[in-house]
Amino acid sequence: MPSQEAALSFPIILRRVGGNNSKENNRKGSSQPSSKLMMNLQRLTKTKDRLMSQVLRMLGHDEEKYDFTWDESTSIIRELATELNRVVQVNTSLLAKVNEDESCQKERQDFIMQWAEDLKHSPLTGQIPAGEEPGDQQLLDSDQKLKEARNVLSAWVRTLKGMEQNSVSPGEEVCSVIQDLESQWKRGKLPNMLPVMDFIIWTVLQEHPYEGPMAKQWLRNKQKFRSKVALNHIPESVWKWILKASAKITLDPSTANPSLLLSPYNKALKMGTIIESVYNPWDHCTITSKMYSGWWCVLGSEGFTSGRHYWEVGVKGKSEWRIGVVKESAPRHGFTNLNTQAGYWTLRLQFAELMAVTTPITKLNQSVPSKVGVYLDIEEGQVSFYDAEKRHHIYTFDANFDKSEKIYPLFHTTETKSELVIL
Repeated sequence: MPSQEAALSFPIILRRVGGNNSKENNRKGSSQPSSKLMMNLQRLTKTKDRLMSQVLRMLGHDEEKYDFTWDESTSIIRELATELNRVVQVNTSLLAKVNEDESCQKERQDFIMQWAEDLKHSPLTGQIPAGEEPGDQQLLDSDQKLKEARNVLSAWVRTLKGMEQNSVSPGEEVCSVIQDLESQWKRGKLPNMLPVMDFIIWTVLQEHPYEGPMAKQWLRNKQKFRSKVALNHIPESVWKWILKASAKITLDPSTANPSLLLSPYNKALKMGTIIESVYNPWDHCTITSKMYSGWWCVLGSEGFTSGRHYWEVGVKGKSEWRIGVVKESAPRHGFTNLNTQAGYWTLRLQFAELMAVTTPITKLNQSVPSKVGVYLDIEEGQVSFYDAEKRHHIYTFDANFDKSEKIYPLFHTTETKSELVIL
């Protein structure tokens, strides 16, 4: 492999060769390059490109990266917004302002890639060839994925151009959500217009957009099956629908690890300070089948076999916790892995890092919430987590619950100073 110094001197050699040709041209006194000189320049260009490619390969670069520029993302979003504004029957000038906001390039790329995924998986677009599954697709680097996403969206723009004006009628409920999003944007509660455009695209791609409550469809399709957790804004009407499932949760002392201290009304917990010569909670403690004897966990007092349930947990100032749900038959003794394979669906904060306890762990690249919302839907097989203060989606588990077995809220902490509080 050539040294860095050799690689840097390579363009200098090429300029030196080009300079000699220039002098030769000046000696002939011609104001236009001769055909022979043009041929020599073409050969030189090809030689330079070939040598540069060889150097790049020797340095570990197979080919030049695809450069997805700001102008390109702006062009894609503008074209898509223009056609959606023409096709979708919505009384708003919202989409015309989509490029007037302060969205960053990374956020635009995330939305563009997710929209392309939605299009490829939608039965209305037929972008995926028959028999091809998302998991079988060749793994691509980020630049190749962006290039592919651009092509998919460009193809859909051409499809939209072939549709008649106002040919998509979203219905009153959807229009109400769009107007609410517009109001939030005008009040500065939305940083940009991309979540609005995202909601409109989701509406257009629904095969049966008006069967049942719109909020239920939104939660089922948009959170359970989308790959990007960053696309997390929740419309006001959907959030209100989640809150209608609010449940009163208290802790069950009979399930608590003896090292935990519960509040008098069983609404808060923290780790007890153990001084063995003075106080040891394990003294004279009888371990039962219901009790956690390894991990510092406690369950909610009520389990669920059906319906929708939502509760919030205050974690402000805490640096370590685990929150979620667990099936009744999951192991509770010892230090077994508390993951989805064992029947645990939890969100965890550890070493200042937020993660979903999947198999393997899914690390979440977002800010740590001070108030966590937990949404459980037994029939849909859904466990979702939210930043309840910012009203943002964090992560959703897709679960297959056995309706004959109860699902319990679960709480865990190891801190002795700050409490984990059920709100």
